[in-house]
Amino acid sequence: MNEFAQAYLVPDGTDLQGIKDAFEGRYSVTEDEPHELIRRFYDTFDWSLYQAGTVLEELSDSSQRELIWRDLHGEAPKLAWNTDRNPGFAADLPQIPEIDRLASLVGIRRLLPLLDVHTRLISWRLLNEDGKTVARLEVEQNRYVDKGRERQGPVSVLLRLHGVKGYDDELQATARLLQEGLNLSLARAELLQEALAAAGRRPLDYSSQLDFRLDPQRRADATAKEILLHLLNTIEVNIPGTRANQDSEFLHDLRVAVRRTRSALTQIKDVFAADLVEQYKESFGWMGEFTGPVRDLDVYLLDFNAYQASLPETLRPHLEPLRDFIHAHYGAEQKALVAHLDSKRFRDLLRDWRAFLEAPVPEQSVVPNAMRPVKAVADERIWTMYKRVRKEGRAITPDSPPEDMHELRKSCKKLRYLIEFFDSLYPKQEVRQLVKLMKVLLDNLGNFQDLAVQADHLRDMAQRMREESHASTDTLLTMGVLVGHLLEHQHRAREEFAQIFATFDSEGHQALFTALFGPSKPRRKGA
Repeated sequence: MNEFAQAYLVPDGTDLQGIKDAFEGRYSVTEDEPHELIRRFYDTFDWSLYQAGTVLEELSDSSQRELIWRDLHGEAPKLAWNTDRNPGFAADLPQIPEIDRLASLVGIRRLLPLLDVHTRLISWRLLNEDGKTVARLEVEQNRYVDKGRERQGPVSVLLRLHGVKGYDDELQATARLLQEGLNLSLARAELLQEALAAAGRRPLDYSSQLDFRLDPQRRADATAKEILLHLLNTIEVNIPGTRANQDSEFLHDLRVAVRRTRSALTQIKDVFAADLVEQYKESFGWMGEFTGPVRDLDVYLLDFNAYQASLPETLRPHLEPLRDFIHAHYGAEQKALVAHLDSKRFRDLLRDWRAFLEAPVPEQSVVPNAMRPVKAVADERIWTMYKRVRKEGRAITPDSPPEDMHELRKSCKKLRYLIEFFDSLYPKQEVRQLVKLMKVLLDNLGNFQDLAVQADHLRDMAQRMREESHASTDTLLTMGVLVGHLLEHQHRAREEFAQIFATFDSEGHQALFTALFGPSKPRRKGA
């Protein structure tokens, strides 16, 4: 039998002495000195550990500090280790084979504290007539502390029953007394879940993924507002993390939501007034511009180890000055980013945009697509963009300039975003197949474009490092070798394009696009 038996909820206001007294006549009860400890729960911002059914808990008292990774609904730890620092990123965790699964769940996101639970632990030992301990009871008086939201308050009092080897009958008798005699109910929720509920938080309260359940007959303008409001919420929830620079993925998710916003404004056509669309396209374009420099540096830092690994071992040390150079300029770019986030222009933009999105749509609208069923508009827009992608892709030859590949990438992004915006209007399995298909094509086009951009940026940084005397000849030569590697990978992406696009443009996929989005009746002129 496991040493741990069960946890019980103690109703608010229950006299603990009364519980203790209930054992009189059966056992004698000894009480140890109360013990104070703090539990700090960690997860990524997008709840990757919780989604996997696990909990990372830091348990500390006056003598030690321990990290425990365990199942969400079980006590048995998957892994436990002593520590003297916060877990941080996966790279900061102990480099042992057993931790690979935890690291794979975390990915590149930082482990952030969810909240603390301060526990006063009162231990009772139940002794038989021979003075032998036959069971142990621990009363947990818990209080959550949510530092991020400056909140604190009580959490349910728990009574944990622990068995002692060789005394299974006594354990069962004690469990019956607690449930039947004292009418204590079993604790169904894990302490983390109880604490989150007490703090007014909901697990999985953030995801950057689009998840809509759209009404196909709803007006297109109202549906567009719903989609855009979700994207605005994503932008806003990522601002504090971006400002604090806790994790590069906050800025990444913010920028993706900005790009999706601009795409929705341009591709869900003729649902809002043209002057309003142009105004906010420009405003969100500005947001994309001022968030770009820090994200570019983030990418280089995230990819740095891979850059080094691609070089001959003898050259790898010569690349370290590049890392130092990036870090040296990072602070100024982050400061500039924060200044924009704190600016009146930015605050006004978010305020005015939210006010527009939350305002009801007018009863009547002269904007062509505003009052049409969203399903009809979605069909037309996706079909139009699909035809553009197919036309642009078929026109690309081995001799086409890189600009043509870039234009095709932009069209593919628009098509993918449209499908993701409206995916709930179509059969799930078929849409997932198309999104996966688009991802393969976009990965190829993205690699082609991004590798060229990275190579250009590295050349620029090499020039700046030379001008600022931050680089030796060996470092500059090593950066030149790295640029060559990037361009080789870009060339390979270009060679792979024809086959990847041919798969996208196969007869089977053409038939699927036609069946889902193709015209079923003559379309309006200009659609």
